[in-house]
Amino acid sequence: MHVSEVDFWRDLLLASKFRFVDEMKHKSRRAGVRELFRNRMVSLANASNSNYIVILIDEAQDVTLREWQWLMGLQNILDLDGYRLSVFSIGTQQIGYQHDYLAKTGNSHIAARFFVLNSPFHGLRGIEELRFVLEGYDQESEWPAGSGKSYLHYFAPAQFLAGRRLADCTDDLWRALNDLLPSEFKLFYEKRSLEVEIPMKHVALAIEEALWRLAEGQEWEDVTHYDSWVDIIRETGFSGHIDAITQVA
Repeated sequence: MHVSEVDFWRDLLLASKFRFVDEMKHKSRRAGVRELFRNRMVSLANASNSNYIVILIDEAQDVTLREWQWLMGLQNILDLDGYRLSVFSIGTQQIGYQHDYLAKTGNSHIAARFFVLNSPFHGLRGIEELRFVLEGYDQESEWPAGSGKSYLHYFAPAQFLAGRRLADCTDDLWRALNDLLPSEFKLFYEKRSLEVEIPMKHVALAIEEALWRLAEGQEWEDVTHYDSWVDIIRETGFSGHIDAITQVA
């Protein structure tokens, strides 16, 4: 949330990695900074041989009405110049109410521009989705950047070269996750004929802990067997988190 429009455009310039932001005077004029950001977007689009510009906003549930109005002004300017601006907003469940709130407060035109479509983020909904994630740690990732090594290769090089793969642990990890689900949670989904979803956060925390244990020299079999996964997942606060969101629902 920004108090002034100047700070708003300056932060967007920073996010676009504009190299001369630090050289801008602290009290730059609003119109000047907005025009600078507009030029920055046009330059990036032209460099990509495109007239399509995307702004991705995280924690978008905190964007204020004034900030939406400023973005609408930018969209109008770019539209006149033949550039299409789309805004993708990522946020908590609160963002789902933004459309109605804007419409009911006389700002339906903003809702119509920036809240046209919506889609929920899902947790992992099956064993094959978990396998896909684990294969990412095995092969489709890189750490450090430019090393050509996956996460598993970096943290557990000997095991990786020996042919060990996290994807081979899919069955035990999926069973551990499901066994730690509170009974109330399972009943909640069964009553509504919904597919159980496992939050990606706790899968990532479990994998991170397993990788650290391997990096510290623990044996592969000790880290990746079923009982070990149960202990690791418990340490992430998985069951408590699931129980809490079930109560809210």
